[in-house]
Amino acid sequence: MLQKLSRFTSLVLFLGALLILWFGLIDADHINIVQDKERIEDSIVKAMVECYSVEGFYPTNLDYLKEHYGLILNEDLYFISYEYEGENLMPNIYVYRKGEDV
Repeated sequence: MLQKLSRFTSLVLFLGALLILWFGLIDADHINIVQDKERIEDSIVKAMVECYSVEGFYPTNLDYLKEHYGLILNEDLYFISYEYEGENLMPNIYVYRKGEDV
């Protein structure tokens, strides 16, 4: 009887450890996605500010930043909204991972 209880306890502890590991990996993946979005936003802002400081205006679209400032974006994985409002107003940027609920 004691041996069965010991096996059951070991099984429960093992399954508990697996669950903790599983949820830890899911959380790490979520953190990685959030950090990727922040890096994309930061790269776009850096290129926009550089453009504004060099040329005196914010670009009308992301293609200008790609062509003139070497901005590289993974548009297969992310949807990037770039809302231009005027030459002297910083555009609004929104980054979403494709297939993710907004």
